[in-house]
Amino acid sequence: MFQQPSQGDQVKVAELVGSLVLVWVRELREDVATTFGPSDAIACDIHVLDGAKGGEKFENTLVFQKALIGSLRGAIGGEPVLGRITQGVAKPGQSAPYILSPFNDQDAALATGYIQRMKPGFQAAASSTPPPPAAAAPSGTVVDISALDPSVQQLLRDSGAIPA
Repeated sequence: MFQQPSQGDQVKVAELVGSLVLVWVRELREDVATTFGPSDAIACDIHVLDGAKGGEKFENTLVFQKALIGSLRGAIGGEPVLGRITQGVAKPGQSAPYILSPFNDQDAALATGYIQRMKPGFQAAASSTPPPPAAAAPSGTVVDISALDPSVQQLLRDSGAIPA
């Protein structure tokens, strides 16, 4: 009849560097108690689309990195954010921040296929608008599928975009 509160999944952002991610932002939580004192965090669902953790989902996870909070804050309750986790430039005496780099047309096509294959019962954070279609490649454009990351190739095969 009742469910215990969830602490959410734990994600190590350092393990996602280079990965394409879809992030559904739930809320900004202020003054979350941590071992380093109170800190702001973004509560979100992260779906990893490629890279070492490709296919993994981290639900109701907290993201504490300030640069990522800045990138995600405007998406609370809206459309998912698509980007590739990278590292920015370190300030003197500090570590390089984790950031979301912009996606390209190929990334958007991969994410669109992923969303279309999601279970019908999936509910993204209060969003009712479908994602925009990926931009079509100019006529005559040839993409060398063998040059793509193996996880991207597998996702394309799984989606039926290329023959198995």
